[in-house]
Amino acid sequence: MRRGKNKGNILIDLTSLLDVVFIVLLVVMSLLQEKEGKIEEEQVNIQNRENALEALNEQYTDQLDSLNNLQDYVAFISVNARYDTDLVTRHIEVINSDKGSEIPAFSDLKRLSTDGIDELKEYIEAYIDKDPDRIVVLSLNEGDEDILYRDEKAIKKVFEELSREHNGNVRLK
Repeated sequence: MRRGKNKGNILIDLTSLLDVVFIVLLVVMSLLQEKEGKIEEEQVNIQNRENALEALNEQYTDQLDSLNNLQDYVAFISVNARYDTDLVTRHIEVINSDKGSEIPAFSDLKRLSTDGIDELKEYIEAYIDKDPDRIVVLSLNEGDEDILYRDEKAIKKVFEELSREHNGNVRLK
């Protein structure tokens, strides 16, 4: 017994199916082209960001180098004027942030003597003249209870004179 007479003779019309396949292919191709355009645009944006980050990295590296070598550009000179318990003998001590500079010793101030203040002025002027491009920041223990008022005023006067003489390179703290 035969169930089906001609199983091999079934005709299927594929033209409509072929149209659907081409339409799906067209949609897929257009979506890929659109995504390709977006990817290219994103790549350009990423490249621009990388260039900007590289420039910022160079700037930060330069800043770090400058900060690590700050002593080449700026020197901090701290002056401490103090007196002994007898109120007659006063001492001037200086700390310079420049590691290459020597620690100076100044004459003690006794009564109305100002030799130590004159030596301080000479020391600071010589240091400034040694490297005129370096900025020098001068500080004093002003307002401290260990400094006499007249010494504070005299040293501040020296600082102000140096600031005027070396305009731009000497700063007062």
